[in-house]
Amino acid sequence: MTRKTKSPVELATDFVTGSIDSAQAAFGGDTGPAKESVEALTASAKQCQARLADLQSKGMAFLETNTKAVMGFWRDAAAVKSPEALFTLQQDFFKAQSEVAMKQFQELNDVTAAFVREAAAPVQEGFTKSFAAFPFHKAA
Repeated sequence: MTRKTKSPVELATDFVTGSIDSAQAAFGGDTGPAKESVEALTASAKQCQARLADLQSKGMAFLETNTKAVMGFWRDAAAVKSPEALFTLQQDFFKAQSEVAMKQFQELNDVTAAFVREAAAPVQEGFTKSFAAFPFHKAA
């Protein structure tokens, strides 16, 4: 019997869905702030799912690009005739890959920052609305 391994997106979706179901069960049929909080969590879960798919896609694209670069390096390394040529090839490869790695890191950082910002926005808005419904007294 084989068991299918779930992707990070599927695992995150299961976690968020379970969390939302637990929150809905805890709040019951209550309306108002509780309902708005559950709606904010649902919106946040949808954003998480979309951005996790973006991160996964970027990661796979980078994996493919980097694998092709390494295979190209080994192809070229097998064709060199002298140790000096191999050393030069290696230096050029490492320099090029360092630049690629920095660009890839920046792209992943941008997608991750968007993921956090967009996933948190519905929850922040929901909490702001929910807390506005409660009377808080200002400290003297």
